[in-house]
Amino acid sequence: MAEINSNETFERRPQEKKSKAVPILAILLGASVIFASLQTVYIIALNSGLKGNMTYLSGRDKDDDGDDEGGKKSSDKENNDNPNMGLPDPHFSLEEAASVHDPDKTTLSTMEIVDKVSPATVSVFITSKINGYEQKISSGSGFIISDNGYMITNDHVVSAAVDNPDYSIQVVVPGIDHNITAKVIGSDEQTDIAVLQLEEERQYNYVTLGDSTTLRPGELAVVIGNALGTFEGTVTVGVISALDRNVNNKGYTMTLIQTDASINSGNSGGPLINSFGEVVGVTNAKIASAEGMGFAIPISEVKDEIESIIRNGYVADRPYLGITVATITEESYYGATPGVYVAEIAEGGPGDKAGLQVGDRFITMDGEKVEESSDILRIRDGHKVGDSVVVKVDRDGKTKELDLIIGDGVNS
Repeated sequence: MAEINSNETFERRPQEKKSKAVPILAILLGASVIFASLQTVYIIALNSGLKGNMTYLSGRDKDDDGDDEGGKKSSDKENNDNPNMGLPDPHFSLEEAASVHDPDKTTLSTMEIVDKVSPATVSVFITSKINGYEQKISSGSGFIISDNGYMITNDHVVSAAVDNPDYSIQVVVPGIDHNITAKVIGSDEQTDIAVLQLEEERQYNYVTLGDSTTLRPGELAVVIGNALGTFEGTVTVGVISALDRNVNNKGYTMTLIQTDASINSGNSGGPLINSFGEVVGVTNAKIASAEGMGFAIPISEVKDEIESIIRNGYVADRPYLGITVATITEESYYGATPGVYVAEIAEGGPGDKAGLQVGDRFITMDGEKVEESSDILRIRDGHKVGDSVVVKVDRDGKTKELDLIIGDGVNS
C-alpha cells in the first residue's frame, strides 16, 4: 500500500485557495467600478431632469415620441436655445395655488395686495414721558377704515392707555413723516376690539372690509403688521389653516380664524387679508410654543360692535345678567355637588332683580341643562336685551324657578 505524505498535501491547499481568490477579487472590484459609474451617470440624469419624476422640460410640449403637438421634431438648436432645457421646472407659487377667484371681484397678486392695504396699515405705540423723554411702553398694529381716520386695533393693545391718563397713543402712518396722536373712541374686552381716531385732520387711505363668513381652509392669507414692535410694515403670507377655533381670552371664549402666516408680538391689531385685498380678520393671538399657529378675529363677527362703538363709544345692547358664577367639581372639596353656582351678584342687576342668591346652583336656563359656565354665556348671548328667560336653581335642596329679564351690559 502506498504511503501518503500528509505534509505535502497540507502545503498545497493554501496555494489552491490563493489562486482562486485573485480572479474573484478582480471580478468584484470590476463590478464595483461599473456599478459606481452607472450610479454616477444615473444621479447626473436625475439632477438634469432626464430621468425620474421631474422630467418636465420647460418650454416644450411633447408627446411620448418626442414630437411637438404639430408632429414636428424640435431641432437640437431649438432645444439648446432654451436655457431651461433638461432641467426640472422649479416654479411653485403659493399665491397661485391658494388664491380665490370670484367673477365679480379681481384676484390680486401678493404684491398688489400689499400695495392696496399697506398704505392704510399702521403701527401703534403706547408712550409715556419718563424723566422728560417720550418712551415707548408697548406696541401693536392697526388699520384705517375711513378717510377721516377711524382705525381698528385690539383692546389689549391700547387698554393700558385707556386706564392710565399719563399714557398716550402714537400712530405711525405710512407716507407721513411724523407720529400722529390717536384717541380711543371705545374699546371692548369681550371681543378684543378697539376703535381709535387719528387726531390730525387729513384724508387718509383706508382698507376695504371683506366677508369672513366666506373663508375656506386652504385659501390665501396675507398679514401686514409691526412685527416685534420694530419691523413696521412686515408682510407674511400663508393660508387660512382653520375656522371656528375656540380660544379663551380673559374668561371670554372667542371664535377665531387660524392661519399659518407668521404672527409675532407687535402684529396684534393688524389686518388679515384675502385674495381680493379685503380685510377679513384682525390678528390678535399666537401660540408661542408652536410653529405657524396664529389667530385673527373674524371681521364679520365684530362689524356690529365696531359700528356701535363709533356711534355710542361703547358696545350697546349687549346681553347682561349681572352675576358671576363658579364651577364646582367633585374634586373641589369632599361632598361637593358638582355644578355651576352663583358666586357674586351685581346690586340692582338683572340677577338681583330676578331673586338669585349667592350659592344657588343652576339646574336649567331657558329650558337647557346647565353643566358648565359656558352654557350660561351661550344661552345669554342667544338672546337680546329685554328678553325674559326662566332660570331653575337648587337652593338648599329645593328647586326655585325664577324669571330673569336680560339687561344691557352698559346701562344696567
